[in-house]
Amino acid sequence: MQRALRVLRTLLAAATAAVCLLLVWQVVDIYRVGNLPENFSAPGVRIQPVWSREIVGARLSAMAPALLGYLALAAAGLVCEAVSTPEKGNIPAAPEDTLAMLRSRVAEVPDVAKAEQRRRRSIWLAAAGVCAVCILFAASYLLRRESFTSLELESVMGQMLLHVGPWVALGFLAACTASVCAGWSVRREISILKAAPKGSPAAPVARKSPVPILRAVLYAAAIALVAAGVVNGGLWDVLVKAVNICTECIGLG
Repeated sequence: MQRALRVLRTLLAAATAAVCLLLVWQVVDIYRVGNLPENFSAPGVRIQPVWSREIVGARLSAMAPALLGYLALAAAGLVCEAVSTPEKGNIPAAPEDTLAMLRSRVAEVPDVAKAEQRRRRSIWLAAAGVCAVCILFAASYLLRRESFTSLELESVMGQMLLHVGPWVALGFLAACTASVCAGWSVRREISILKAAPKGSPAAPVARKSPVPILRAVLYAAAIALVAAGVVNGGLWDVLVKAVNICTECIGLG
């Protein structure tokens, strides 16, 4: 049952990534079709809007088999997780906890294990460098006021997607790749420590959690993005949209 669960989780992860890519492609293709020269009249006015309920509904209808299959797979995963009960005492520990426990039991950490630790640090530093470069290139576009001077919101959003989207995707890919490679490195170090000579149990070393650092990075990124929105006039756009929703849609006006 546990093996079937692992296979199902892998399939569900792959299906989630495929559905996300399919949805992103549909959004990009809708924008591309809506901005084709054939969709513009002589004065430069769009014949059909880029986005409409009918257009989005038609795209979702075409994707219905894939979406229904994904929902069925997700439901099957939830049912299997609910009916599966791991044996008592057989609940797997997190790899990092296993690693810390093995380090405390060996007489001396082998050099190959230390090399794996250095390799993981290099992996995360490289990923952080790639993400920093992506942030710089994305911010260089977001902080330019001339990037948001047009009153055509669809054109502005499309250009922003073309200039910022690839950098966001590259940073996300770098983080995912670093996580996978670091996981492989952890498993290799666990195998090395299991084969190392055992020593007297050492006192457990408190492991610093990366959560506070990650939280600080996310707060800093949020503040930087809010500041970028204020600089490029996005704050005014949000205010205008909020006023329009309240006065036109909800009817508070």
